[in-house]
Formats: sequence, structure tokens, C-alpha cells
Amino acid sequence: MFSEMKAMWLLVMFDLPVKTKIQRREYTRFRNLLLANGCLQLQFSVYARFCVSRENADTYARLIQPAVPAGGFVRVLMVTDKQFGEMVSLYGDLKLEVEQEPEQLLLF
Repeated sequence: MFSEMKAMWLLVMFDLPVKTKIQRREYTRFRNLLLANGCLQLQFSVYARFCVSRENADTYARLIQPAVPAGGFVRVLMVTDKQFGEMVSLYGDLKLEVEQEPEQLLLF
């Protein structure tokens, strides 16, 4: 089993330029990279990925860095599973489903 204090969530928050066709293409490539690597969209331009350890989170953070498009601004934040679980989501008139914990496969 994993520890909620050792397991991490990698949060990726970004602002990317989308004024030109090339910039939109780069935005799409960046977003698709996040999705292909197991990230979930939490909000517009905010994605998260569950990682079993800090080392695993570091690996994904290093993968993101060279993919940042020119003129883009990206923040990567790592929080423990316990901290992520204590996040409060506030909604106005929106009726949204709460995120579900990702399914984990344990191999022995």
C-alpha cells in the first residue's frame, strides 16, 4: 500500500499564448502531452497527476520542462496525497461532479 504522506500529486498550471495558429498547435501538443502522461484536467489550464512517490513526481516534472512552448508560463507544484485530499472545491451555480480518486494497480 502507498502512504498518503509519500504519495504525491503533481499539479501543472499554465498560461500559453494562443493568438496564432502555430501557438494554438503548440498549446494542443502541450495539453496532449499532459493527457498522454496520465494527467487529469481539474480546471482550464490546471492539470493533475497522481504519483506514488516524490521521485516519480520528479520524473514527470522533468518530462514537462522541455515541452513548454515559447512564450508559455508553467508552474509545477507537488503536494502530498493527504494535502490534495484536503482541498476544498467551491462552486457557484455550477453543478459539477467531484473528482474521483484514480484507480491504482498494485503489482507484486
